[in-house]
Amino acid sequence: MQDVKILRLVTGEDVIAKVGENDQGVSLNKPFVIIPTQSQPGKPVQLMMTLYSPYSKDNTVDIKEANVISTVEPKEEILASYQQNTSSILTQPGLITESKLPQI
Repeated sequence: MQDVKILRLVTGEDVIAKVGENDQGVSLNKPFVIIPTQSQPGKPVQLMMTLYSPYSKDNTVDIKEANVISTVEPKEEILASYQQNTSSILTQPGLITESKLPQI
């Protein structure tokens, strides 16, 4: 079972993913980079998530353990947002659809 964690990498990126271990070091399943944004000075900081490796056909990225500075448990609201972004069920007002239905 993989737990969802936030990792701070030596590059300065904060990555949220289902984290496991392998021969290369750390395995990140469905990784997203957390990007803090602020629309204007004095306005609240909002968090945006974007795919860590958007050009890969795989959902897993392996990184060396030496590239991880720290690992923490995500706050509940960040975890909920991550789970919504990685869920295969898309929800819209009054409508629930499965995103992986076969094309007919």
